[in-house]
Amino acid sequence: MSRPPGTAASHRPWTAFVLHAATPEASWCAVCKAWTCLTVGLLLLTPDGISTVGTRTWCEICDDTDHPLPPRRIDRG
Repeated sequence: MSRPPGTAASHRPWTAFVLHAATPEASWCAVCKAWTCLTVGLLLLTPDGISTVGTRTWCEICDDTDHPLPPRRIDRG
């Protein structure tokens, strides 16, 4: 559906949503058994307020893509 010539298009205002990381905290990694995890809360900032949308956890040993851990083997012999 087109508008008549010479009329201005109606513009809807933009709604800004911003994803923000909270303060990172050290946490325990259950895989490598060390205090090497960083846990951070994810906050969604909207015109209506702030919402917590989840958390993200990253281990500096287990999640290292440059030097991955070797596969673990159990010696049964």
